Order: sequence, then C-alpha cells, then structure tokens
Amino acid sequence: MGKANRRLRKPSSYTRLLSRVPVYDIAWGGLSPAVAFLLRDGTIYSPGVVAAYCAAALLASLVVFQWFQTGSPIVRFYSVRDAVELLKACALVAALSAVTLFLISRLEDAPRAVPILHFLLLGAGLLAIRTAIGLHDARRERPAAQANKSVRHVLIIQASRLAWFFCKMVEELAPGDFQIVAILDERTAMRHRSLNGYPIIGAPAEIDKVVADYAMHGVRVDQIVVAARPENLSGAAWDEISRTCRIRDIAIEVLPERLMPPSSAAAPSAPVAASADPLADGEMRALIDRPLWRIKRAVDFTVALSVLILTLPLTLIVCMLVLFDVGFPVVFWQQRVGRNGAPLYLYKFRTLHAPFDPRTKQRRDEQAPSPFGRFLRGTRLDELPQIWNVLSGDMSLVGPRPLLAADQPPDTTLRLSVRPGLTGWAQICGGKLISAEEKNALDEWYIRHASLRLDARIVLHTVWMLLTSDRRAEQAIATALLERSRAAWAAPAPTAAAAYASARDEVEPPATIGAPAE
Repeated sequence: MGKANRRLRKPSSYTRLLSRVPVYDIAWGGLSPAVAFLLRDGTIYSPGVVAAYCAAALLASLVVFQWFQTGSPIVRFYSVRDAVELLKACALVAALSAVTLFLISRLEDAPRAVPILHFLLLGAGLLAIRTAIGLHDARRERPAAQANKSVRHVLIIQASRLAWFFCKMVEELAPGDFQIVAILDERTAMRHRSLNGYPIIGAPAEIDKVVADYAMHGVRVDQIVVAARPENLSGAAWDEISRTCRIRDIAIEVLPERLMPPSSAAAPSAPVAASADPLADGEMRALIDRPLWRIKRAVDFTVALSVLILTLPLTLIVCMLVLFDVGFPVVFWQQRVGRNGAPLYLYKFRTLHAPFDPRTKQRRDEQAPSPFGRFLRGTRLDELPQIWNVLSGDMSLVGPRPLLAADQPPDTTLRLSVRPGLTGWAQICGGKLISAEEKNALDEWYIRHASLRLDARIVLHTVWMLLTSDRRAEQAIATALLERSRAAWAAPAPTAAAAYASARDEVEPPATIGAPAE
C-alpha cells in the first residue's frame, strides 16, 4: 500500500521535452571516473582508457540526468526521496559507462573496482554539492535575531513523524518566535534519545516535574504541543497533561486536531467499496494465497521482458510516428485502481492532441484521434507501453482490466485482490460488447478458476480477436453471472475446463480459417 503515496505525474500537455540539468552534475559526471582511477591506482597508467571512460560517463550523464530530472528538486528543500532518485540515476550512469567501455575494450585496462568507485564518488559528490548549496541558501534566508523579542518555549508530547514535522516547521518558519525545549514520550525505548536534535527526557506522566525543573533553570514552558491523538495516549498521561496545563496556565495544542480534522482523517484512503461478495474470509484467503499467483508473477516478468526486447524496433517506430503526429510527450498516463485499491499509472501511446493549442493557449473544440491514432487504437498498439506496467509488477499479462475509480463496480473485494491484466477473460468473452455487470462477473470467474493453461488460452484468443473483432460469448457470460449469484454457491461451481469449453465455441473461429491450435 506504500504506492498510494506516490507523487502524481504532470499531465501530458505540461511535460517538457528537456528538463533543467545543472552544469555541475554533468561536469562531475564526466570527471568522477578519472578520480576513481586515481583513487584506485594512485595514478593514471592508460590516459586513453581513462579519457574514453570519462567520455562515456559524460554522455551517460547527459541522458540519464535528463531522464531522471535531477535538477528539478529545489536544493533548499532537498528530501530523502530526492536523494534516492539521484542515487538511482548515479547507479545507472556508472552501469552504462562500464558497459560502454566493456563493449569497446572489454575493460582490459580498467580495474573491476572502478565502476563501483565511480558510482560512490558520483553519488557522494552530487549529494555533497547539494548539501553545501542548501546550507548556503538556508544561512542566507535565515532571519536576523531581534533584541528583546519574547520567545515562546514549547514542550512536545510524543516523538512521532508529526513531532518531527512540527520541529522542521518551527525551524523554517518561526525560529525566532518559538524555541523547542524538549520532548516527552511514553515509550521507554525512546528515553535519552533525540528527535531532530531535541532530547527526549521523560514520559508525559512526568510533565509537572519536567516543567518545574526547567523553571528552576529560568526557562518557563509557555506551550504544550501534543503530536499524537489524545486517545493514543494512556489515560493517566493525558489526565496529567491536562491538569498541569490548567494549574500552571500553559497553552495546549493537539496537532492532529489542528492539521487533520476528523472529517478528513476519517475519509477512506482508497476507492475500495464494501464487499457484497458472499465469499467467506477463509475461502477468499485460500483463493489469493494459491501458489499460482507467485508463479504467474515470474511468468509475467519473463514473458514481458522477452516481448519488450522483441518489440523494441516496433516500439521505437511507433514512438517516432506518435512524435510527428501529436508531438511530445509520446506516452500518456492515466491513474486507475490497481491491486488492493492502490493507485495504478496506466501507460499508453498518445492518440489525441493536447486539449489546448500550445501557441495560442486556446482550448481545442474537438478531441478526436487522428487517422494514425485510430490505427493505434484499433490494433491495440497504443497499449505497448503497458509492458512496463507488467515488468514493474503493477500489472499482469492476464487479469481483470484496471478501471477508473468512477467505473469500479459496487463489489471490488475479489476484483482488486489480484493484479490487473493487459487482457482477461472478459476481453475475449465480449470486450466492449458486454455490460459492466457482466464484465465484473467474468473477471471474478477468472480469479476463482485461474490457471496457467487458462492464461495461455486467453492470450492466444486475444491475439485472434485483435485480428478480427469482439464477439459476445453468451454461455460464458451466463455461467459467470450464475456463479456469482447466491444460488450458484449452493451447487458445485463449474470447472475451468467445462466453462472454457462452453465459451470456446463462441470466441474461437472455425478451424478452416486458421484458428490458433489448442
């Protein structure tokens, strides 16, 4: 569920072809291999090899840093997420540089430790540059201290991420107005540690003694900030906090109530509807815990990687044609609902122009695909980028097609329990000719009866239907609807082979016109 917090990408019409890349990134990207050679050998024995390595690293830096947009984050507010993305880019630069030199000279005159040193030096150098720039900017923007200005002393309750956020907010926005005194936490393991440099000196139940001790040292605590919900604290701790604040006339503020009101906190985090499926928890767990789904993931990755390699020339040709047809970017993304309700970025080649003219900024009256766009949609070539969704693990080759949040059926428990697919049982049993209820029933039937053999047949029939057209498989639809009903659960469910055989006659063409062999 961690993917639910991923940053949204920009709309296609706001994406730039070239991003900002700092000069020092490119310069250090080209120089770091030479420093790696010096660090490894103490000197440079083969200037030609080092020059070739530096040239390869420079070219790789130009491409990779542009792709990762390493210059986009504001250095003043650099985060751990930004640093991780930068290190990924550095690892790719080092790998591409080493592979390029291997293809040229098989790294005969380059020690095997150089690529590792190259990555470490490149990553450390770029992070050090950003740290230095960030410190310089912070020092320049720091407000000057004002004489005789009263400062409010704050005591924080509970060491949490919210407490860390409050500390950073005070340091950034009001360093001269507030001064954090210390932190109190109920957990014994947190005692004598620190959060963002502020000491954790005791438990909330000891607040009266802590306030008195600071007063003895000339520091009056003016405000108590609770970085947790009161119900998450023990009753004795909350009673002591309230009593001390009342007796000593100390202001108290509960951060979750200020920053996260109950209405927003109680809102659902994912568009997953309540289940009306009669499946019991044990039966549901048995379906999802089958070894099949782990095997499918290995098969998906292997097949998707093979397809990606085999279709690479075709993908490049389509990219160029889309670039000439609708412009940059060539790939369109749309957020849909993935496994367990997590957001899923579905990728397709663009078939429509931007909703507004890039020169006049006027909104276009019509949004219709071009003739080439209609060709891509008709042949499903616009869905080639979804191979990346399969490689990344967000999708499977076969499974329920991912839907928009607004198009989700009332019951999503079973449907969202597996990875969505490029194609599925509903696609070969009617595709666009079936209703939403029929599609959901077919997808649930597939989840209950999934097998590698059934997946292979679905893939073969998908290829055939791309060459012909969608046809409704009435028997398969009726079987799926019947099984989904409560009455069907009282009788033994039809086997996968029987249900498939009943639908095969309708979705398969006659053998005389070249039907795929069983």
